[in-house]
Formats: sequence, C-alpha cells, structure tokens
Amino acid sequence: MRVWVSAAVVLLCLASSGAHAQEHLVVKGYSSDQTSHAVEEIVQPRTDRQIARWNQMVCPQFVGFPADVKKQFEAHLEDRFARYGIPVKAHCPIPQLFILTTVHENDLIDHILERDPYLMQGIDVSAAFADNFRLPPADVRHAIRQDYPVRWFSDVGIEYNGQTGTHLLNGNLPPRFGGGRATALYIGEIPMTSFLGSIRHEDIKYMAITVDLSKMEGVSWPSLFEYVSMVALTNPQLKDYDTSETILGSFVKHRKPQPGDFAMTDLDDAVVREFYTDDRAEDGREETQKIASDVTASLHP
Repeated sequence: MRVWVSAAVVLLCLASSGAHAQEHLVVKGYSSDQTSHAVEEIVQPRTDRQIARWNQMVCPQFVGFPADVKKQFEAHLEDRFARYGIPVKAHCPIPQLFILTTVHENDLIDHILERDPYLMQGIDVSAAFADNFRLPPADVRHAIRQDYPVRWFSDVGIEYNGQTGTHLLNGNLPPRFGGGRATALYIGEIPMTSFLGSIRHEDIKYMAITVDLSKMEGVSWPSLFEYVSMVALTNPQLKDYDTSETILGSFVKHRKPQPGDFAMTDLDDAVVREFYTDDRAEDGREETQKIASDVTASLHP
C-alpha cells in the first residue's frame, strides 16, 4: 500500500488557495420527506451488507497542501472526528486516511489504478472473508474516473466478533493471492448472523481522498475542510447528490464545486451522529431506515 502512495506523491503539486468566502449556506425549512430522502441518499450500504464505519483510531496523512493549510486541516479534521467519538492521531507510521492534493487528478487516479487496481481492497482484512483481493465494484471504478473535483475510494473490511477454525486447503494458492504453496487457507465466509444476532461488522480500514486544486476557484479552504470531513466520516457514494440540505449536495453540483462558504448542516450533523451511535452489526438496509427515522424525528419533532 505504501508503494502506490509514494508513487502518487510524485504527481502532486502545491497550490495556494487564493479563495475567499462569498456567501453562507443557510439550511432551514426543509420537510420531513426531504430529510428522509437525504438520509437515504447519503447512507447506502450495498445489498446484504452492513454500514461501514471507522471503528478504530484514525491516522490521517495530508499530502501536497501548503504547510499552514495542512496544519489548519489537521486541526479541523481532528475536531470533526472527535465530535462523533472517533479519535484522531497525527504522524502515524501507517496512516489510514490519505488526503491528497493535485492539479492533475486524472493522472493521479490513472496512476493509482495502474499500481493498485484493487484500490487497497483486502489490506489488513481478516483472511476469513471472500472479499479479500477482489477488484472493487464496477461503479466505484467508473465513478473515480469521472471529473469530480474531489474523489475518494476506501477499503471496507469485514470483522468477525469471535474465533473460528481454519478451512484447510492443500495445493497451490490462486494467482490473486500471490501464488505459491498453501497448507491452509480460509475458503469459506463466516455467516452473517447467529441465533444471538450478527457475528460480524464492517469497518472502514483505509480511505483515500483526492482534491483537484485546479477546479477550486472561488472555493474557501474552510468549505473544502467541511466537505472532505463529511466524506471521510460517512464514506458516501461518489456521485452528484440531489439534496441541498446536506453539504454533499450543496458544495458539489454537476461535478463542479460551488464558490462560497459552506459547512456541514444540521442534517449532516444529525446523520453522522446517528451513524456512529447505532449498532454497527445490524443489517445495512434496516439500519438505514432506522437512521432516517431517528434523524427525521430529531429535526422535525
């Protein structure tokens, strides 16, 4: 993993902001239906999967930012994550969250895909699960090739709440596992649930966010900090969002960042708060419905 990161750094370049806040986002008066729609648009686990969250201390690494901006960004991200109970530690030997700046984003993404077509899938993930070292879904690979000003991808690992035996496999490892002789290999996947409920949960293991500074004209640094924080906290789909009640739909429209001063809204705050409060082992669709219901109730008493 550290190989492709170091190679990607070659493509990065520094840029100063030259940006000033022009207007302020004010979110108010939206209906309960709009709230519910916005939540379900943000929180979209894949079919038969759970909602992936950070469940460990997060060590970010900022690459390509001016020194003063990097310091502000680090403080902002730490504050945002701490608000929802997620500890952040800077300057770790092995970071989990990479935030990279460039003015040649397509080149950077192409280089990452060339060096790591798996997009970190399977790194530090339990060998018990068949998700290891599979190519990411086609929609993920397609999205990060589109000309969004901020792009992201992540490694979501499935963790098992307990111990299990090893399924023995005598023979050669398949090429996707590096080849070679195997004496034992997990070839089965632990069931989703037991009689006592779910015995597994999904964690965000690593995440990479790229920022194209060549597309940030008129955008303030604080707006970018807020947007990236929301992305890093929730790992949403990379797409254009319909709603303007969340920073995801306000800051980027039709793949373009909007000039002005934007911040995470009350709706964003409520979503993230429920996101990190609810049971991480629940079925994803049921949990999404619960988050939508709880957020709507909190904003529309």
